Amino acid sequence: MRSLTASEAQSQVVVIGAGPSGLFAAAELARHGVPARVVEREPVPHRQARATALQPGTLEILARAELVDEVLAASVHLEGARVFDADLRRVGELAFAGVGCPWEFQCSLPQWRTEQILAERLVELGGVVERGVAASSLEERDDGVLVRLERADGTPEAVEAAWVIGAGGAHSVTRASMAEALEGFTYPGRALVADVRVRCDLARDGSNLIAAPEGYVLLAPLPDERWITFVGDLDDGEAERLASATARDAVAAAIERRVAADVAVKHVAWAAPFRMHHRVVSRLAQGRRFLLGDAGHLSSPFGGEGLNSGLHDAHDIAWKLALWLRGHARPALLESFEPERLAADNHVLEVSNRVDGLVRAAVDSAQTGVRGSPATRLSWRPWRVRAACSTSPSRAARWSESTSAREWSRRRPPGRASATPTAPPSPARRTTCCSSACPTMPASRACAAAGADS
Repeated sequence: MRSLTASEAQSQVVVIGAGPSGLFAAAELARHGVPARVVEREPVPHRQARATALQPGTLEILARAELVDEVLAASVHLEGARVFDADLRRVGELAFAGVGCPWEFQCSLPQWRTEQILAERLVELGGVVERGVAASSLEERDDGVLVRLERADGTPEAVEAAWVIGAGGAHSVTRASMAEALEGFTYPGRALVADVRVRCDLARDGSNLIAAPEGYVLLAPLPDERWITFVGDLDDGEAERLASATARDAVAAAIERRVAADVAVKHVAWAAPFRMHHRVVSRLAQGRRFLLGDAGHLSSPFGGEGLNSGLHDAHDIAWKLALWLRGHARPALLESFEPERLAADNHVLEVSNRVDGLVRAAVDSAQTGVRGSPATRLSWRPWRVRAACSTSPSRAARWSESTSAREWSRRRPPGRASATPTAPPSPARRTTCCSSACPTMPASRACAAAGADS
């Protein structure tokens, strides 16, 4: 594979944001021989757990990126999810066995560790993250995008980029330059997320959702005997306590209020209040600018889909843009990014919203003592996991690795120069599993009954 020369590559691609989506996009571009300039506002990497669930389908694209072994070694493998009442009596469960992927489990690891793995891969491929560099504005021109940067010391810089990948999160400068807004709604109530060490009798082979009259507690294992926990919905006193008391006292009090059994909080490494959102842009691409991850969509953390859909966004734009820059693709291939990923990301919102509704229904059931109907009870069967999936990661990855523009153009029907391309048909029994979304498959009642993602 011929890599672009330094003169060819200079400012060809600027990636704004070094979260999981931005890092993965840059690493994949580098793997395909296209270096990118990556800028990140924050001066140092964070150490927050944040989004922790990597779904089976995402592991497939990480395998293609030669990253899956490190992820598998660094993570706890979750084989399913369980639902309990406040006394820790099991009322429902879901297993990932039979979902049709090589890895029939979620990988759970802190987001900072995922980012560390991706950043190390980028460096291995010759890339670097420029930290303490913020993008202040973007202006698209006929032949590129003018990106204005500002360093931590206030030094300005103007960069002419051929393409810009906006992965700067919910407050994306790239999205603002496109006059796009995250349309949708904010779920009622407030919650907290924390990286904790607890003493409890819960098994560490799956995530655990505890539904009580006072709200819910999600506990999902992390490496080093730690857990990611979500607690909601917080009342005013709990929200104030999180701001005024020590993190350990605030988190312990919130869990104790909802769980009658013995779950003792021993240590809190990080805790933060947050609100859950259901939002998406109307466009993920405009001219020479693209949006990835939270810059383009925000979903409920239940189901563990947000991080995964962002990684799939990154994978998709990287191989398509690399083919285009190397002269092996027609414009329609690059144009296919938006409709394909927008359909997938909207499906993520649908799936996450349904799972969020089931969690809230479990709390309602705990409050009223009335169990829901079979359609709403937390009693899903394993096969339903398969319905919450992405475009087949194995299929898409194989296609991106092996198909040149000439091969792709021959598959296109004559006279459809701008048609959206589609990957070759998959084998009849090929199924996909939890990751981003498959718009051609029915929405699931549960992707991961108590998956964790924020």
